[in-house]
Amino acid sequence: MAKIADILSLMRAFAPESETEPGFDDSVGLLVGSENGDTAGALLCLDCTERVIAEAAEKGYSLVISHHPAIFRGIKKVTDETPTGRMILAAAKRGVSVYSAHTNLDFCEGGINDYAAELLGLSNVRPLLTEGTVAVGRTGELAESMTAARLAARCAAVFNDSRAAVAGDADKKVKTVAVLCGGGGDIGFLEAAAAGGADCYITGDVPHHVALYAAESGTPIVIVQHYAAERIYIKRLGEVLARLAGERGVAARFEASESERDPICKEDA
Repeated sequence: MAKIADILSLMRAFAPESETEPGFDDSVGLLVGSENGDTAGALLCLDCTERVIAEAAEKGYSLVISHHPAIFRGIKKVTDETPTGRMILAAAKRGVSVYSAHTNLDFCEGGINDYAAELLGLSNVRPLLTEGTVAVGRTGELAESMTAARLAARCAAVFNDSRAAVAGDADKKVKTVAVLCGGGGDIGFLEAAAAGGADCYITGDVPHHVALYAAESGTPIVIVQHYAAERIYIKRLGEVLARLAGERGVAARFEASESERDPICKEDA
C-alpha cells in the first residue's frame, strides 16, 4: 500500500500543476476527495466517470488519475441529476479520490505530445509554440517525406483511429509536421504550425471553418479523434509513474482503466 499523497507527489514532479496552458481556465490537481489515506496504487483514465469510479473501488484503488478534468467548470450543486454529480457522489461513497492532470500533462517533457512525436518517429522535436514557460504542442521531421494522406494512414495505425482524415490537400508532400493532441482545432494553432515551418498539422476537434481554412491556406490538417490521440498515452503514464515510484520507494501499482470507452461510437462498432 502507498500513501495517496506520495503518489500525487510523483504526478506533481512529472507534470507540475503550475505548467498549464496560459490563458486557459484549466482545472488540475486533486479535484475530489483527500490526499490523506492509503491506496494500492492508482487507476488511470482519460475521463473519470461513475463507471471508472466503480472499477477503481472494485480493484482496490482509492485513487483515480484522469487526464481530462473530473470537474472542468464551476458547478453550483452536486446531485445525482448530472453525470458529474453522480461521479462525485460515487467517489465520496466509495472513498475514491480523483486527481486530474490536463494541459500540464499535454505539454510537460515526456507528456502526451512528446509521446505522439515519438510514436510518429519525429526527429529534431521542438515546441510548436511557447507560451511563457509552457511548450505547447510539438514540431518535428518525419524520417521521409510522404503525402498528407499517407501520414493520415500512419496516424490511423499509430493511434488506433480508423477515422483519421485529412482536411485540405491530401496529396501534398509533407516532411515537417506539427502535432497537438486532443482539442487543437483552432486557426491560431494552425497558423503557428505553418509559421514554424510545418507542412502539415496533426490535431483533433477540428470545426468546419478551421478545416476550410486548412484547405484554402495550403497547410493540411490530419484529424485524429480526441479520444484516440490521448487515450493511447494512458498506458505510458502508468509506466512513467511505476518508474518514478520505484526510484522513490513508493509501493504502488498503476493500471489503465478497462471500463472507459470512446463516447463517439465507430460506425463498425
